Amino acid sequence: HINNSEVLIPKLKCIQNFPELMNFNLRLSYFNQKMSSKINEKEKIVLKIDRTDVLYSSFNELQKLDSIDWLKSFKISFIGEIGIDEGGLTNEWFSLIVKEILNPKNNLFILTENKSYQPNPLNQDIDHFKLIGMIFSRLLIQRQCVNAHLSKSFYRQILHQCIKFDDLKDYDEEIYESLQNLFNIDVDFLDLNFTIDVNKNGENKTILLCENGDDISVTNENIKEYVSLYTNYHLKKSIINQIDSFKEGFNSLIQTEEIGIFTPDELDLIICGKQTIDVNDLRKYTKYEFPYHKKHKVILMFFNVISKWDNEKLSKFLLFLTGSSRVPIN
Repeated sequence: HINNSEVLIPKLKCIQNFPELMNFNLRLSYFNQKMSSKINEKEKIVLKIDRTDVLYSSFNELQKLDSIDWLKSFKISFIGEIGIDEGGLTNEWFSLIVKEILNPKNNLFILTENKSYQPNPLNQDIDHFKLIGMIFSRLLIQRQCVNAHLSKSFYRQILHQCIKFDDLKDYDEEIYESLQNLFNIDVDFLDLNFTIDVNKNGENKTILLCENGDDISVTNENIKEYVSLYTNYHLKKSIINQIDSFKEGFNSLIQTEEIGIFTPDELDLIICGKQTIDVNDLRKYTKYEFPYHKKHKVILMFFNVISKWDNEKLSKFLLFLTGSSRVPIN
């Protein structure tokens, strides 16, 4: 009898390069085992959060923690509220803080055309991005699901993978289609050079894609390089400081080789969980306390009622019940 995680360890380097070679559930089980051993449940850290200013009251509390504190058991206390955190308040806090992190009004992230998020190139508050990286790392460690679909190119960089041209479609489909069309025409007569025009704080600026880019014409011979540099600017270079800071925080709790066994799509699935809620699955894994049991008339009536609800109502119920509206994978 061989433990699955024991089989995986010697193959880890291979799996990092080709994660699809091994069953996702097996990799996820191995990852969760590794993560469960990180948190020191015997020591607790109480975070006092102002519900009227979840984002910055959380940042102020988290900035006080050292790396050891980040791996202690979190307990959340909302200022002015009476409540004992048995896990639900922590789940709720994770959902609230991530919602505020991604809220475009806070200028930390921007929403792409494909309804995914990546860092805002105009926000240079690098310390906050480090904290955000640690928050995402910590929620992965304790299997907390949140509504946070990051862009595929951002996921790739968290996983220390190279971005791809197709990732640009996730960021801006119009730009992607325009660049894609360049491969099908004669670009020698378009009068393009290795520059890009961007708007920063309401001011139009010309950015060089390479040294002396304004003196280098785009031709049929160098069109691939031009498209590559154009893609790299939007998905990486323009936000490199934010990405590096996020990764520094993220990797301080989860190492690259630990998270690198997943693909970008799989990482999105682990972070966001399942969007649909299966009532039969919920019924199967519900535990009862006396005097209730699975055939009790109140329990039968309860499941009969919620089985008629749509997914939106079920999500709200799950949020009320657990502090999270998402169902973890497996």
